Order: sequence, then C-alpha cells, then structure tokens
Amino acid sequence: MHEYSIVDSIVTSMLDAIKKQNATKVVSVRFKRGSAFSEEAFEQAYRSLTVGTILEKAPMQIETVNLDFNCACGHRQVITSDDLMGHMFVCPKCGATKEIDEAHDLELVELVAQKED
Repeated sequence: MHEYSIVDSIVTSMLDAIKKQNATKVVSVRFKRGSAFSEEAFEQAYRSLTVGTILEKAPMQIETVNLDFNCACGHRQVITSDDLMGHMFVCPKCGATKEIDEAHDLELVELVAQKED
C-alpha cells in the first residue's frame, strides 16, 4: 500500500493546483514511473483516487524508466516491482541487498489544465 500513499499525495497536489488555476478541464497528465514502482498498483490507485474528480477522464501518459541493478558480483538486471521483497532487492547471484525507495520512482512530469470558454 506504499504506492497508494505516494499516488494519493500526487493526486492531492494535482487537484490543489487545478483548483488554484480555476481550471475546468484537464487536457493531459504525464507521469514518469520507475520500473520498480508497480504499474498495476499505480493505475489502480490513480483510478480509485480520481473517481468523481476533474482528473477521472483526463488523458494520461506513463513513461517507464528502467531501474538498472549492477552488482559487484557482475550480475546485471532491470529491477521491477516483482523483484522486490518489501523495499529490498536481493541479487539472485550473490545475495547482496539493495534498498529501493519507490517514492522517488514516480514523478508527475506535466499537468495541462485550462478553463473552458
């Protein structure tokens, strides 16, 4: 549920910004998501948090950026949410661990809102 609270914080900020602009329509929303941040969890949280809001039917793009793991043992791979044990990634070759902070793996890149005439 860590992903949910991250998405909640971003959606709340977006709704506040839209309200301050007195916007009546959201033209587009663009996110950047790290490969360790579950796309399914993001989409589920975003859908549930935007129901009944101006964001509900807004066009949305999600760009995924790979989180590369390069272990000292020579093992290399792209880390996905399926590879994590909680917030930890364990190298399948040598057992070395790396803490992954998903909070930095989701970013609002652009929010375009406007007043309809």
